[in-house]
Amino acid sequence: MLSRISDTLARRLPFFYGYVMIPLAMVLQITTSPGQTFAFSAFTPSFRETFQMSDSHLTLAYMLGTFFAAVPLTFIGPLSDRFGLRVLSCLAVLGLSTTCWIASMASGWWTLLLVFFFLRFLGQGSLTLLAGNTVSMWFHSRIGRVSAMMSVGTAVAFAWVPGWIRESILNNGWRETYQSISLLVLASTLPMVLIFFRNRPEDLGQNVDGKIFSHDPDENATEESVSVQIKTERSLTFAEAIRTPAFWILGAANSAWALIGTGIIFYLYILCQQRGFDDQVASGLFKTIGLCMLAGQLGGGVLADFVRLNRMLGVGVVMLCIGVASLLLGSFIVSQSEIMLQTYSAFFGGGQGLLLAVGAVVWVRYFGRDSLGAIRGSVMCATVAGSGCGPLLMGLSLDYYGSFDLALIAFLVILSVLTVASWFAIKPRL
Repeated sequence: MLSRISDTLARRLPFFYGYVMIPLAMVLQITTSPGQTFAFSAFTPSFRETFQMSDSHLTLAYMLGTFFAAVPLTFIGPLSDRFGLRVLSCLAVLGLSTTCWIASMASGWWTLLLVFFFLRFLGQGSLTLLAGNTVSMWFHSRIGRVSAMMSVGTAVAFAWVPGWIRESILNNGWRETYQSISLLVLASTLPMVLIFFRNRPEDLGQNVDGKIFSHDPDENATEESVSVQIKTERSLTFAEAIRTPAFWILGAANSAWALIGTGIIFYLYILCQQRGFDDQVASGLFKTIGLCMLAGQLGGGVLADFVRLNRMLGVGVVMLCIGVASLLLGSFIVSQSEIMLQTYSAFFGGGQGLLLAVGAVVWVRYFGRDSLGAIRGSVMCATVAGSGCGPLLMGLSLDYYGSFDLALIAFLVILSVLTVASWFAIKPRL
């Protein structure tokens, strides 16, 4: 019955149904927020105060929860290939809403570990993967520009969700905030996915990118009985993909970027407090990161249809290097600390946006659609696992050395190596 609604809508719309899927994918991206590090960053000061944990103890729970989340995430891609993105998206949204309610009842380290596991698995992992694959299933030649449109959701979430969460925590408490998030996810996202989401254009008798291909006029067939001609191209299997250098370079870039970005973002409110700034400054930095990320994604999404993706990847990693270097420099030049924080936000946000634009396009362009779920699922597994290490490294640096400088130096070294490697991530021959 729910499919009939979208079937009817697709027949009556004067445009390609893929343009309905773009805002749906955007909503899924925003819904990942409870499992994203920028949301945890707003909760971190409250967790430290409520549970009286050291930073390394708290981030150990975060790392283990993230690591454990990476294991079942390897099955999400293949399951979406088999059962469809719609079913998996509904289950992930329902599970995320339930987990947020459970998070409001957390009582110690073990319950935090459980909450971190499910939030990372369902939010940061599963829904991010499913939202990205949604666009890849509907668009090909215009996927860069379409992904740029979808990037508005990511930027909005990054820019305003942490500030909204922090404000809600200060006014209502962190437990009540998690309950509000749970109800919001359940009441807004789930109905939209159930009613309007469709797996691929072929399910509606349409083609990728909304292109129309004529059938042979000499065929004896009515309009209703003629199958839509689908334009196909060679795709790599998962086994073939992992034998290409591009797969490993792209996977390493994703994992390192997740590790570094997660580590810094997780402690951004604490880092600002260390340097004498209040929560408003940290919330402002999130807005700068989000808006610069949006600019990077919009510009990168357009360029991705015309520029070599390995070059864009290299530029994005260089921008991340400049951002981390600015953050590190700000700890030594105290008088310029706020300027360095803003510089970090601008370059790191812009670099993230550019890398997100590349990530939205590169997997389907390099490896095709047939095994897209398995390929991106394996990379997402490594990405989620890497993201768990960043906060722990930052926490250990703070606990044992009294500052984040040692972790920032390690991050800068990793990015410097990837700056060189990224230029060799060329497209495999299909």
